[in-house]
Amino acid sequence: MESIGKLFSEFKKYLELQKEFVKLDAAEKMTVILSATIITAVLILLSFIILMFLSFALAYYLGDTLHNLPLGFCITGGIVLFVACVFYFNRNRFVIQPLARFMTKLILKEANGTHQ
Repeated sequence: MESIGKLFSEFKKYLELQKEFVKLDAAEKMTVILSATIITAVLILLSFIILMFLSFALAYYLGDTLHNLPLGFCITGGIVLFVACVFYFNRNRFVIQPLARFMTKLILKEANGTHQ
């Protein structure tokens, strides 16, 4: 009887440790997700600023080259629109699939027994 009591006590400790492990694992994964989100947001903002400066530079360059500033801005706008359309039509390949792979790898890494 005493050994059954010890076994039950050890099993209870094991369950408490597992519960603590799940909490810590969830906290780690949420930290990775939050940091990746913040880094991505900062990179998108900086990329937008860079794209704006490069677009203005291209527009003024084309305007000077063609001796027609509005035409330079129209051509630049057309280029940006074309790139936006290409991105939109390939959003699954550029955004959704990499994000799904990242989340799957992050969430299922313990199930496979691999640590990165």
